[in-house]
Amino acid sequence: MRPTGRPAIMPEHADRTGTVMHLSPYLPVLLIAWPIAEIATLIWVGGHLGVINTVGLVLLAAFGGLALFRYVGFGLLRRVQAELSGGRMPTGTLLEGFVVLVAGMLLILPGFLSDVLAFLLLFAPVRRLIIAAIASRLTVSTVSSGRRPADDGVVDLDEDEWERRNDSDSPWSDRPPIPPPDRDGDRS
Repeated sequence: MRPTGRPAIMPEHADRTGTVMHLSPYLPVLLIAWPIAEIATLIWVGGHLGVINTVGLVLLAAFGGLALFRYVGFGLLRRVQAELSGGRMPTGTLLEGFVVLVAGMLLILPGFLSDVLAFLLLFAPVRRLIIAAIASRLTVSTVSSGRRPADDGVVDLDEDEWERRNDSDSPWSDRPPIPPPDRDGDRS
């Protein structure tokens, strides 16, 4: 055990921002139990349907997953481009596309449990619940492309966003204040 009380087998990782990420202690169990459950399910279905029918279902699901990958992938690119060109952040579109692509990947994997999970992800209410759970843990930040809107040189502040100070250290303190312009733009 380390001083934090966590076992050393599941270390903490820090990303570039210094945020500590904790790995789930159930992850190794899941990585071992899932393939065993998939193999057991394949054997059980093969015993009931026969080997040829079982292999046929696995191949059908894999080709369906590939088709879903292709269809959703290109559709996702078009929707993201449309939202970006409209000046909107495509967060919801990206999350929905990600969940559907995960469903396609699960369909490609051989096994019936992954297929059931994939079909659950393709079911819209379940997908919305998963997206809401993912979105509640995400922080979205935007980065400018370097282009700025045309600047007319006017900074429009409300009364509560500024204050006037008589600061003798200011380089402009010896100048008389410039009167604000009237409605016609005159400063007299």
